[in-house]
Amino acid sequence: MLYGTPPRYEHHSSARGGLALFVRGIGGMGSGQHRPAPRTVGRDRIPRRPRRRAPHEPERTAQFMVRGLAALILLGLVAMTGFFALAGERQPDAEAATDPYQAGLLSSRSVDTAPLTVEEVFPDQHEVRPPAARPYRINLTHTDADCRTATTGDLGGLLIAHGCSQVVRAGLIAPYEGYEVTAGLFNLADAAGAGNVDEQLRQMVETGDGNFATLPAARTDPDALPTSQVGWRARGHYLLYCVITRSDGKLVTSDDPVAVKITGDLVDAYLGTTVLGRRAASA
Repeated sequence: MLYGTPPRYEHHSSARGGLALFVRGIGGMGSGQHRPAPRTVGRDRIPRRPRRRAPHEPERTAQFMVRGLAALILLGLVAMTGFFALAGERQPDAEAATDPYQAGLLSSRSVDTAPLTVEEVFPDQHEVRPPAARPYRINLTHTDADCRTATTGDLGGLLIAHGCSQVVRAGLIAPYEGYEVTAGLFNLADAAGAGNVDEQLRQMVETGDGNFATLPAARTDPDALPTSQVGWRARGHYLLYCVITRSDGKLVTSDDPVAVKITGDLVDAYLGTTVLGRRAASA
């Protein structure tokens, strides 16, 4: 048995409840004589404080195993947290070593000194071929040292305030029926200025205070609601953009899947990867 049962001590009592007497035999004694037998009193049962049992060996071993396992799990969590924290700190450094925009090759015009040319941005005079996309037909190309010629409203002044020195752009026919595009780059002084313009552009476009102009310039009622969709992105000290319109004059909505595809083709893939990637490689 795992646990012992302590002995019980009871009173031995007579029928009347008095203490019992033990009578011995009288052989060997004189007649008429008797010796009272010694009275024996049953011992009272004394309550005892139960002893605290020491845990048996199997229990003690199990406790040690559980505690050890908990400690190992805790150490593993601490080590994993430290690993991910260190990896998060190192990841930007690794990206900076491979990303030409973060590595400083295109971070400012003081490093990237050569001006853009139409031949560099649009080497084929007839079409633009974004990676993994159908070609866009070129209608017209344009470059200007005055960045305001490619903008409307307050956007030109914002670009000039951040050192914009030139714009190179083209009017294109998209490989999707009924869509026309103007796409190009603004050459700003540094990446900080391009990022500042990027941050202010959304509110400016939404309020109608400034925007990108189409090529050729659209002849519309200045009080009419805009029907175009614009997309842009800052890359190094350049601001890349496109303006998407429909030849039938219908509204191009922000969730138009064709407009999303055109922006990816021209702003991200062609201007961002092909043109600036080529420039960064030659810097």
